[in-house]
Amino acid sequence: MENSLTENQYINLDQLLPGDILTFKGNPKDVLSGLIMKLTNGSDVSHGAIFVQKKDFVLAESGESGIHAHMMKMCTEGGSEVYVLRHKDAGTEGILPATDVAKQYVLRDLPYPFSDLVFLGLILLFKNNAKKNLLSRAVVDLMCLVAAELKTRIEEKKGPGFHTLVCSSYVYQCYLEAAEKQPNLKLEVKNGDIGYGEHRLLFRNAEPSNTLLDLFEDYVKQDNGEFKNRFFARRKLKQAKKLRPVEDVLKDLDLELSVKCEENLPMLNSIDWEIVKDFIDAVGDIVEAVSSLINDHDDLTLEEMIENARKQQAMFITPNDLRYHLTNANYIGMLRVTRDGSDYDQNFKTET
Repeated sequence: MENSLTENQYINLDQLLPGDILTFKGNPKDVLSGLIMKLTNGSDVSHGAIFVQKKDFVLAESGESGIHAHMMKMCTEGGSEVYVLRHKDAGTEGILPATDVAKQYVLRDLPYPFSDLVFLGLILLFKNNAKKNLLSRAVVDLMCLVAAELKTRIEEKKGPGFHTLVCSSYVYQCYLEAAEKQPNLKLEVKNGDIGYGEHRLLFRNAEPSNTLLDLFEDYVKQDNGEFKNRFFARRKLKQAKKLRPVEDVLKDLDLELSVKCEENLPMLNSIDWEIVKDFIDAVGDIVEAVSSLINDHDDLTLEEMIENARKQQAMFITPNDLRYHLTNANYIGMLRVTRDGSDYDQNFKTET
């Protein structure tokens, strides 16, 4: 739901209910946080979490060390400014089915499933009204890094209940799983950051595509089998592509977003077609990696991989979506808090 950035009514921690959605203001001076905000309509948020317990004021979140729980304390200076949203169907006890899911993820002791780099890459390529040259070298390099990172993380740990979840995806997934028994709990997103507006991949399809997967599927259908042949040939070879350091790619991307902001997406026929090919290959690698979360059989068709990737909807939810694009959650105010440095995870283990 849309809310004005001027809404700054502060509330206290004791006013929170389990299941409340927390979105943290980002730090423009931090490259990663700044990029997340730039790539999501100049948003002021770059992180999401879910409030799970009134006792000790506990939140659960996905961060660089994995999915963990932390206590929060109010503060008057420093700390983090946090927007709070509440599901419209929350009762006096909050949304306990969602917090139950959140706690179970904490108890699984999952590693950070894939880096913030993956999150950034997906936001960029699902960005509505994209500025700049979509197929710039920095964007393509970022996508290649995304694909490699996904594959590595998935190979490191797979098993029952394993999900690749960054901060906002984690919050959305908790509600999505709770909705399996109570459908009204699913978080509804309108005009989210995955929207792709009127852009057409290679300007081949007659109708505009709405998501990266739509664009990719359009391309696969219209290239007369050329991409499919290349995709499965590369899959058999399994040769690692030499990648640039993450830090260099992020700096280049930040620079591209900081200059010539008035430049619209150019006609793609002026682009080096090798970059186009690299871009499509990188998207294909991501589709394959994401699909393997559901089914990692080697005999899947490309169409089946795309369909599997579509089922991983939580991956494509951004902090900006949680703050501004939910239609069934109400904004209730702001907090200024600090986190306790230690994990609260063990406390959940003693409760079970």
